[in-house]
Amino acid sequence: MFNFKKITASAVLITALLSSAVMTGCNEKTETTSSTQAADELAPTEAVTEAVQEGWPDIETFSAEPCGMSGRARSLQTINDEVIGYISIPETYVDYPVTQCGDNEGYMHTDLYGGYLDSGTIFMDYRDFFMPDESKQSNNLVLYGHNMLNGTKFASLHDYRQDDSLYGKSPIIEFSSNYVDNKYVIFAYFLTSGSYGDSAYGEEFAYWDMQNMNEKEFKEYVDTCRERSYISPDIDVEYGDQIITLQTCHMDEDNSRFIVIGRKLRDGEKPEDFIGKVSASDSSEDEEEEKDEEQQEEQEDSEEEAEE
Repeated sequence: MFNFKKITASAVLITALLSSAVMTGCNEKTETTSSTQAADELAPTEAVTEAVQEGWPDIETFSAEPCGMSGRARSLQTINDEVIGYISIPETYVDYPVTQCGDNEGYMHTDLYGGYLDSGTIFMDYRDFFMPDESKQSNNLVLYGHNMLNGTKFASLHDYRQDDSLYGKSPIIEFSSNYVDNKYVIFAYFLTSGSYGDSAYGEEFAYWDMQNMNEKEFKEYVDTCRERSYISPDIDVEYGDQIITLQTCHMDEDNSRFIVIGRKLRDGEKPEDFIGKVSASDSSEDEEEEKDEEQQEEQEDSEEEAEE
C-alpha cells in the first residue's frame, strides 16, 4: 500500500528546490545586468536589487527623504556620492553634474571619478547648505567652474557678456538638486574682482563669502549686483527668494571674475514668462563699453602708482 503522506511530502520538497533554483538564477541575472551598465550611460539603478539586505533596516534609524531621488541623481551617485545636483543653461555648453565637498579645492582639478582633470568639476561652495529640505538651504548658492579655452565648464557664461541677444533667448538657469528640479531667472551679470579689497572693478565685493545672509545683507547683495550689472531687466528680487551665483574666471592678471546671478522662480512662475520677454536693452552696449573703459583706466592708474 502506497504511503500517500510520504509521496506528498517528497513532491513538495522537489517543487520547493526547483522553485529555489529558478529564483536564484533570476537574481543572478538581475545583478549581472545591473553591474554591467556602462557608467557613462547614467542609466537609473534598480533600487530593489541594490537594497537587498540580510533582514530589514532598523526602522528607528531610517529617515525617509521629503521626496524621492531622481533617476539621474541615483545614477550619478553610483559614480560619486558627492554629487549634489545638476546644472544646465539652454543655448550654452553648461550641462554638468555639480559636486560639493569639505573645501573649495577638492574639485578644482578633479573629475567626477576622482582622477586628475585640468578643467575640474563644477562645484558648490562648501559653506552652502543644500539639503533636501529647501526651507533650510542657503539663500545664495555659489557655484564655481573654470573658464576653459575649449568652451567647456563655465566658459560659455561669457557669451552673455559678448552677445547681447543671448539673454533674451536664454534667461533661465536650470539647477536641480538630487530631488527637485528648480529654475532661476538671471537678473544680473558683470565682471568683478576675485580678491579681497578694492579693485579696478569697484569697491570690495566678496560675493564668495555671502551664502547665508540676513535681510540687510541680502538687500545689499542684490543692490550691488544691480548697480554693477551690464543688464537691467525688470525682475524683482526680495528677501525670502533664493538666488544662485555662478562664477568663472576672466583674467589671471588681475584675478578678475565674471559672475551671473539668478533668482529662483516663485510658485506660479514659468520659464515661458521670461524667455523672449525679458530684455537687456535697458543697459545699452555703449554703457557697457563705458564701464569697461572706466575699469581699465582705473586699473592702469593703479599700476602706474604702484610703479612709482
